Amino acid sequence: MNISKNWLCKYVAIDCGLETLCDKLTMAGIEVEALESSGTIPPGVVAGRILTRTPHPDSDHMSVCTVDVGKETLQIVCGAPNCDAGNVVPVATIGTVFHTPEGEFKIKKSKLRGVESQGMMCSERELGLSDNHDGLMLLDSALELGTPIERLFPGDTRIEIEVTPNRSDWLSMWGVARDVACLLNTEAKLPEIEIPECTIPAPGLVTVEAPDLCLRYTGRLIRNVKVGSSPKWLQTALESVGLRPSNNVVDVTNYVMMELGQPLHAFDLAKLSGRRVVARRAKSGEKITTLDGKTLTLEPRHLVIADAEKPMALAGVMGGEFSGVTDATTDVLLESAVFFASNIRATSRELGISSDSSYRYERGVDWDMAELASKRAAQLILETAGGELGSELVDVNSGRPAEMVIPCRFDRVRALIGTSVSNERIVEIFRALQLKVDQVSATDCVVTAPLFRHDLEREADLIEEVARIDGLDQIPEIAVTGKICASIREDAYLPLETLRNKIIALGFDECLHYSTVNRESALADSRFAEADLIKLKNPISLELAIMRPSLLGEMLGSVERNISRRNLTLKLFEIGKAFCRNSELFPEERFEICMALTGLKYPEQYSDALQEQYDFYDLKGALESLFEMMNIKRYRFVPTEDGRFRKGRALGVEVAGKTAGAFGEISSHLTKGFRTTYPIFVAQIDMATLLIAAHGAGYYEPFSLFPATSRDVAFVAPAGLSHDDVLAFIRKEKPTDLESIQLFDIFEKEGYKSMAYKLTFRNRERTLVDAEVNARFDKLKESMQNKLKVELR
Repeated sequence: MNISKNWLCKYVAIDCGLETLCDKLTMAGIEVEALESSGTIPPGVVAGRILTRTPHPDSDHMSVCTVDVGKETLQIVCGAPNCDAGNVVPVATIGTVFHTPEGEFKIKKSKLRGVESQGMMCSERELGLSDNHDGLMLLDSALELGTPIERLFPGDTRIEIEVTPNRSDWLSMWGVARDVACLLNTEAKLPEIEIPECTIPAPGLVTVEAPDLCLRYTGRLIRNVKVGSSPKWLQTALESVGLRPSNNVVDVTNYVMMELGQPLHAFDLAKLSGRRVVARRAKSGEKITTLDGKTLTLEPRHLVIADAEKPMALAGVMGGEFSGVTDATTDVLLESAVFFASNIRATSRELGISSDSSYRYERGVDWDMAELASKRAAQLILETAGGELGSELVDVNSGRPAEMVIPCRFDRVRALIGTSVSNERIVEIFRALQLKVDQVSATDCVVTAPLFRHDLEREADLIEEVARIDGLDQIPEIAVTGKICASIREDAYLPLETLRNKIIALGFDECLHYSTVNRESALADSRFAEADLIKLKNPISLELAIMRPSLLGEMLGSVERNISRRNLTLKLFEIGKAFCRNSELFPEERFEICMALTGLKYPEQYSDALQEQYDFYDLKGALESLFEMMNIKRYRFVPTEDGRFRKGRALGVEVAGKTAGAFGEISSHLTKGFRTTYPIFVAQIDMATLLIAAHGAGYYEPFSLFPATSRDVAFVAPAGLSHDDVLAFIRKEKPTDLESIQLFDIFEKEGYKSMAYKLTFRNRERTLVDAEVNARFDKLKESMQNKLKVELR
């Protein structure tokens, strides 16, 4: 939002410097983002009278003039055609510094073709007042010589402010002036608004067929206007806030919008079929071409302002191509309306069209301002374009909205903002902000928020007003004190953060995805059916319509996006909430861990190492490392068949006897279209199962100082005997001094499998001798042969 300082001064007296004003605005919540000065005449430019003019002895177009600037007479060489004796003109004296886009330009004593020049007489363009450079700027001949020109033409400063969405009242000069007056302890006044009385009825001029979308519509006729260029003051005002002047009628509507915050539209009455307007919903497939030349296809959810036959404007957003005022216009229908903010916002975004009007309407406008703005616009149109009122004000509305009545406790104000502001000061601030204050007592008061303050809904909002106007810098600095309420071990977030850091330590990069997904992503996890999904009743879009039942779909989406950008080596994980409607399948809300692995193991290496790819066992190893870091001892991997994974390439995970999840190579139907030759491995683990599992204590065990000895055993067993079965059996036998068991060969054929293990023995207190190791080893082999029914090789 752009504010002109000169324009602002029309409503409120500003008795402080620009820097102070900007600081006060920012501290009051109206953040100043940028300043831009324009038309600022530098010090040193004064009024001077040309006394004499003689031709330059060495130029056919320059003249040598003597100029009286009040305190002295100067000789100035000038090339302007109107540097005639007797003219009073602006004179830039020696030392004057002009700031131009090219840099600084300082006036110095110089010689022009051998003749000394002691200054420069200026045109309007050289002073930055206009583009006129045809000759010198001529001033009033009665002007006192030596008068600084900056007094005659004070420059302006454009103040760019950031307006928060809830403060639509700041989207106008008058709205900002109200707060400035409060901050400077002065009074803000609107200019006097008077128009001739007109009682000419206009039956049928305005019809509202959609009162739920058009809350108020006012219209009045102005006849016999003469459309042309706007007066200089009006053009200057619009240019000062970045608007381009058009013609006097359109410029007035823009001026009033910037002045009062109420968007207006002027219809050419002759272009309206039936000489009337109808606020209605668009018909399905109805088209309109807007002022910017875009042709839009409308639906009944869009509000239009139509004549008796067709839409003439997209309500609250932009006028139609053929509805506007032109040089041929003589009769105008002036619209000032209040539309349903949410509908304007939805229409603007859906159709991809916005304007200064929609920017204000979608934030909400003042219901009461519609009539005053219409009156102000009518006043200015009569002043700038002539004509006369052609009808009374036609006002169609569904009733004035109720104002918000908010009780306010003085002690509560002081408690929240931490200052000792008095009851009288609180009431004074409310009234200075044009809030109605009643029932003032020693403890509280009742505040009625005007309709232009959409942001005031509760007591805390009023307290915020007191804080920002009284001064945020008045709030005392209080040292923050902390109290230990519980042990860090009781922190509910700590286990989650610790787990996240452990996975990061394994070399995985964390992903974050939205909790709402589309149907395809939700059903990527084959464990869930349509009936298991939790669907939003009012989603932002169909792409975000379902609460994710697991993290798999979005994780695969991230993998695919990376692959499509040729980032083929990935180690990703996410810890997040998943949601399920079917309580028999999963709790309604749970935390899940999803890990993904694909690509090259050593992408930074060369030669043969560069060819090594991540495989199933890398992901299995990552899970084992995670369990080890968490001191989870009771876990095992079991074969599983799961639609998420390739057949025979998946394992289930059990922790403390409970199913914790599964991992494996992702099924090809889920990676169809992925532009990679590397397999993709994914693990999905229930986080709660890991956190509640018994975590063994981690104790330091010193290394044995004595050597180990190993024995190999190989046997043929039925194909149904698993590696887990063998490990469990050996551990159950508990051979003395057995340190580790390692499977180093396995071969399967015709219903049998050959398995070979390396058994390592070590004693922590002495060196083992072969005889005792052999005895223990032979005893274990005998047990395996008899109890496991294997054939030793």
